Amino acid sequence: MTAHEYVCHIRFSDVDVYGHVNNVKYFEYYQEARIDFFRSVRESDVSHFATVVARIDVDYRRPILFRAEPYVVRTWVTRVGTSSYTLASDISDGDTVLSRAEAVLVAFDTATQRSRPLSEAERRVLESALAPDTGGTGQAT
Repeated sequence: MTAHEYVCHIRFSDVDVYGHVNNVKYFEYYQEARIDFFRSVRESDVSHFATVVARIDVDYRRPILFRAEPYVVRTWVTRVGTSSYTLASDISDGDTVLSRAEAVLVAFDTATQRSRPLSEAERRVLESALAPDTGGTGQAT
């Protein structure tokens, strides 16, 4: 499977006086891309993914600058466990990767406020989106 792509528009309020996107905004862009990823898989037999973010790591490689043209945020599944799974993402400008992120998400039971095992339907959807051997690119190598 190839990575899910989300078109990310930079807002003028996201940048500092130098025209660079504030580092905190990267987390918002990755969140927007995850939400869009879940929307794309929601058309499957899973009505929603009740999950929480357990950890997110962001690497800043090059500044994201304010411009009219959007950037692309790609997201793909790298691991599916018993109750958690990992999504990798990057923000790119053409072939140049500006930032990379890895988020560990945990299936969550809203009634008990605790983690829970992934349902068979959730597991099936995530495994179908699993990038077989990405080498960190989101594309099978």
